[in-house]
Amino acid sequence: MRSAREDRPVAEMEVAGELVAAVVDGVEKFSADAREPARDAFGDRDLGTARPGEWYSLSAYIEAIDAVHDFVGDHAIHALGQRIARVVDFPDDVDGVPTALAALDAVYRAQHRGGDAGGYGFRQIGDEDGRVECHTLYPCAFDRGVVEGVAVAHADGFVCVCEVGACRAEGADRCTYDVSW
Repeated sequence: MRSAREDRPVAEMEVAGELVAAVVDGVEKFSADAREPARDAFGDRDLGTARPGEWYSLSAYIEAIDAVHDFVGDHAIHALGQRIARVVDFPDDVDGVPTALAALDAVYRAQHRGGDAGGYGFRQIGDEDGRVECHTLYPCAFDRGVVEGVAVAHADGFVCVCEVGACRAEGADRCTYDVSW
């Protein structure tokens, strides 16, 4: 599965070490059979020892995530995306799911540099629900995990994330998720 969009070259773009390290650490939770190939996917691209505060090739990072996706599938990639909410800093005024999802785009953009890595758009629909549009370079399952991880980290209880409409995996330019909390 290829996640990078052809109209947004990633060769010169970089991703923060916090994100890379979080995902690399996450592969340690994989089953024994999947752990070694996942480590290799990152190690072969010089990402296996990523450190916070440093910057890494976004192209290599996406290639590694895609390679891992090819042998572990959507569920594991979704779980890796959920880890992102644990390692990035949200603004101090974030006080619940709506403000966290509204801040997600700025937080995401701060973790990428050197070009347009896409982003997230949030629109609140009701008191306890909203819609997130993901237009990033990452696999759909990873984005869904990011959205769910952010919502869960800022919710007081139950969170539900459901994909609605077309999806990048089916040729659309974005994935859209309804989120309730």
